[in-house]
Amino acid sequence: MPDDLKNVIVFTLAGARAAAELRWVREVISLGFVTSVPTAPPGIVGAFNLRGHLVPVLDVAALARTGHGASPRQGDSALLVEIDGVSAALRVDKVEEVATLPAVDATTVLDGRGRAVPLIDPAALVRQAIADANAVRGDDDDAPAQPTPRDPTTGARVRLAFDGDTTLG
Repeated sequence: MPDDLKNVIVFTLAGARAAAELRWVREVISLGFVTSVPTAPPGIVGAFNLRGHLVPVLDVAALARTGHGASPRQGDSALLVEIDGVSAALRVDKVEEVATLPAVDATTVLDGRGRAVPLIDPAALVRQAIADANAVRGDDDDAPAQPTPRDPTTGARVRLAFDGDTTLG
């Protein structure tokens, strides 16, 4: 067994325990009113207002391709993560502990009782959500001639505003 220790937050989701490395987690929050997004892919279950910023709520199970979690509701717990300048909320049922635990391998840690707890990768989940959203919108990240500016919160492409000038001169 490697002598590798990981700083993690252990939580439950749909009755199963999991952990995420603390380097990705900014804070544990309670969700505000969650608004569904009708055209969003299954991994993005809604969005809510957090201190004036629109934050997407992600379904960990759908993004990991293992099913679908419960619909998020106001007051549910969530982990606010930030990846590549994009903030997102990962809904969880309950936060159990924040600890430094020994790693069995890259995907598992051992809790204080010696039980294996799978590690999720929030960075991979957020990147998957962005890729799925881009696919739904029809964005093609491989072909832009010039980089398009992106919103730092949602990762969506920022459309250039029309200035109203219709003259050609």
